Amino acid sequence: MDPLEPVRFVKHGCVCFESDDAVVYVDPYKVPDDAHDADLIVITHSHGDHYSPEDIERVRKEDTCFATTAEVARLLERDFGIDDDYISELSFEAPRIGFECGAVLEPVAAENKNHPVSFGFGLVLEFAGFTYYLSGDTDVLVDNVQCDVLFVVCDGIWNMPDYEKSVPAQVAAMDVLPGLVVPYHYGVDAPSTKENGARLCAALTAAGIPCREWKKGLF
Repeated sequence: MDPLEPVRFVKHGCVCFESDDAVVYVDPYKVPDDAHDADLIVITHSHGDHYSPEDIERVRKEDTCFATTAEVARLLERDFGIDDDYISELSFEAPRIGFECGAVLEPVAAENKNHPVSFGFGLVLEFAGFTYYLSGDTDVLVDNVQCDVLFVVCDGIWNMPDYEKSVPAQVAAMDVLPGLVVPYHYGVDAPSTKENGARLCAALTAAGIPCREWKKGLF
């Protein structure tokens, strides 16, 4: 099975993971319709392109669980009145946590000058038989993560400057090379970055690292 088969890219840093039994959203943003299908919503930090109440409202349902930072947990309680029994507070130092929907999360460090290490987290997600590493907003990848797919930020403005050099170098330095690298978090809020995914894939391919660019919502 293709490890991208359970994956639906939405926009920017929002990725949706779907199986026959569960739906998991990471950082819902620019969601196109009122799906109300989320069993679990992960929000990596409080910036408006990651914590978007409008988009959370589009995907949440009555029994949706949330995994997020302490700051965003308070925002969820304030904005939606969500009972804290449905919210798991995470930091980059938190242990792995499993959910009834079958997803297992491990938060990892994500940091740069715009995102101090205690502000949010990257994410290792075990779901539908695969392991996914979503870098989050960062300049630095965690080198000891083993994953089938690495989603790596490449806007080059707020995160990962000089991404065409830094990302291939950091991926090559990981203990185990990801099965596949997918660029994300570019092209939406900064139209000048819309070609960043293609540029990064070209750089990764030149370095011998498997990469796939998402175009028009499909691989």
